[in-house]
Amino acid sequence: MHKIFFTGSGSINNELKNLFYGKAEVQNKIEPTIEFIFDSCNFPFDEKIKNLQNIEAQCSKDCVILSSTLCNATHESIPHLKNPSRVIGIGLYDSFSTKKFVELAQSKLTNKNIVENVQKFFDSIEVKTSIVPDKPGLVFPRILCMIINEAAQVYSEKIANREDIDTAMKLGTNYPFGPLEWADKLGIDLVHNILESLQRTFGEDRYRPHPLLKEMVNLNQLGVKTKKGFYEY
Repeated sequence: MHKIFFTGSGSINNELKNLFYGKAEVQNKIEPTIEFIFDSCNFPFDEKIKNLQNIEAQCSKDCVILSSTLCNATHESIPHLKNPSRVIGIGLYDSFSTKKFVELAQSKLTNKNIVENVQKFFDSIEVKTSIVPDKPGLVFPRILCMIINEAAQVYSEKIANREDIDTAMKLGTNYPFGPLEWADKLGIDLVHNILESLQRTFGEDRYRPHPLLKEMVNLNQLGVKTKKGFYEY
């Protein structure tokens, strides 16, 4: 079995543990024999860099680092590391494991052999992968956050209540969750940070987070993890 280690967000790491249960050996600390380290920290950027530098200082030179790149592209993080060729971006967020699918983003410095090894690793546990451009938000999270942003506007304008918005999207698109319900599961702060990063990267107003999302972040109404978001828990 492959030996792996997780660091970063507790809730995402719990999903990773369930995903790899019985298929890989999850280690409690960084050891020389570990092959893959998953960094699930998405923000703030300073904390993420410190996390990556700490990983790099402890792991072996052959260890592959898979770093969640929803709020910052892989190429934004690797200049702070000594060996950027072994780092590959991955989309990690609460509820990602329900799809048995992950997006991978390689920088221009990522070793091609590492990308192939990571894909083989996921193939071995029956999780599909897709190589996507090295941009914040990757593909699915980017689109989802834009849908959530639009749903927040509809909700703030009182065009429909939260239940009707979510029901309409679930019935109309066969989504497993409605956009407001999904926002609560992801974390309003993560959605806000992804949108801000997209706006910063592309300079386009369509990515601007709706003021309601910013207000909810300021009020610590972040969804499931704080027991209150668009819904109460």
